[in-house]
Amino acid sequence: MDSTLIAALIGAAGGGVATAAGGLLRTHSNARTAARLIYAELTRNSTAVAYYRRYGHWAAPAPSRTAWDDHGPLLARKRDSGIFEAVLRGYEALEAMPFITGDTVSEEAREDLARDAVRRLVRAITEIGEVARISKGQIRAWTQRLELVERSAGPLEPALLRSGVVPPLIMERMTDQAPPQLFLFRRAEVYVEEGRVVRNPDMASAYDVKHVVFDARWGTDLDSLSTVARSTGHGPVGDPAVDEAYEGLVATSKFLSEVFGRQYVTTPGEGPIAAVVHYDRKYNNAFWNGEVVVFGDGDDRIFTRFSKRLDIIGVEVWKGIGELRLIPNSGQPGALHNSICDVFGVLLKQYSLDQTADQADWLLGAGLLAPGVHGRALRSLKDPGSAYDDAVLGTDQQPRTMDGYQHTEHDNGGVHLNSGIPNHAFYLVAERLGGKAWERAGQIWWAALTSAELDEHVQFADFARLTATSALRLYGEGEEQRAVLDAWSAVGVLP
Repeated sequence: MDSTLIAALIGAAGGGVATAAGGLLRTHSNARTAARLIYAELTRNSTAVAYYRRYGHWAAPAPSRTAWDDHGPLLARKRDSGIFEAVLRGYEALEAMPFITGDTVSEEAREDLARDAVRRLVRAITEIGEVARISKGQIRAWTQRLELVERSAGPLEPALLRSGVVPPLIMERMTDQAPPQLFLFRRAEVYVEEGRVVRNPDMASAYDVKHVVFDARWGTDLDSLSTVARSTGHGPVGDPAVDEAYEGLVATSKFLSEVFGRQYVTTPGEGPIAAVVHYDRKYNNAFWNGEVVVFGDGDDRIFTRFSKRLDIIGVEVWKGIGELRLIPNSGQPGALHNSICDVFGVLLKQYSLDQTADQADWLLGAGLLAPGVHGRALRSLKDPGSAYDDAVLGTDQQPRTMDGYQHTEHDNGGVHLNSGIPNHAFYLVAERLGGKAWERAGQIWWAALTSAELDEHVQFADFARLTATSALRLYGEGEEQRAVLDAWSAVGVLP
């Protein structure tokens, strides 16, 4: 189980219940009192909570039930309240953890119990959040990773894999390339022990480490990384892949902060942005595994080093943006997910080059293809379907309008293909508004992404309306909103 996430959820949900002034809890003071009592019980032992966050289980004995005993009659009178039942379910789920993680039950029973506990915790967090008037998007962002843990308690399903920047269709044509593994990268085990980075005791305090690059040394076991190649406060090390990845992480953070005012990628205080280089031998892809960006070196026959391209780094880091985690990587939502990452990866490149919309090439991964490969890049936002036409890679099949939308079961419903449609819509907006694309078009897309109105069912048309609403809110009725509406109309998403 992801102990850091669970601890964070306790704090987020409990804090939301306790501070929901003006919300529904204002008229349910008894339920609020019960919730506060239970929350106090969960958090009253700060040492135990700190231990749990670091090691993933409660120190024996599990947290006592003093609050239950002391306030038994009061709590009993509140058992008819919905909020009490929700908090109780969450509390019982957490209490089950020491038993589930022990050796007293079979592996099969442990998996069943873990799934049940996670379901109860997810349901509790959802109900508490709704009562506390927390946005559905934020609730979903909190619970999605727990649901991933639940599903991964048993055999891993291929549908859970987050595909890399290179589409599966291309990967399959390169028969020597295996798909990336799904794994849960444990930050606490790799980064911090008693406030310091475990693998390199000479490094600064983990709180001072904002960016870190690990060297996989051409291995694939990311759960046992041991080589910190470069981190905050250290200069270039002379390994091109390490230095490219590190500088790319720094550039992405700078872009995120200076352009959009976000000081973190996923959630505040989660830890440094991390990358892994030299993954596998001649690995032709880059991907985000849920915690770190992983770069292959390429085989120099089809692809060169993936860490060389800043836009590729930006795309994969952007997959960690908290608001995107709630969008599944399949069907139309998945295509939109991929498109948003492509858009901000391209904007990062333009920002680093200080290019205007008319100066930019609007290519993702330009220079990534090895000499001799017939193509310009992985994708083109300006002209989807034109990025490559090669004997090995095949032909770029991205559509630019809904007329070419591909209904397929391949690639999780064509997420790398159909992303060309919203990609092109963004290009049309940026081209029409002119200037630097991150200043107006990018702000509109960011406002839509962070509007807390996205959910797992989002379709192109939903996001189109969100961008139009964002343009109106940011700039009023004018050329910005008209550019957005016309762009989505041009690609066939809106009438």
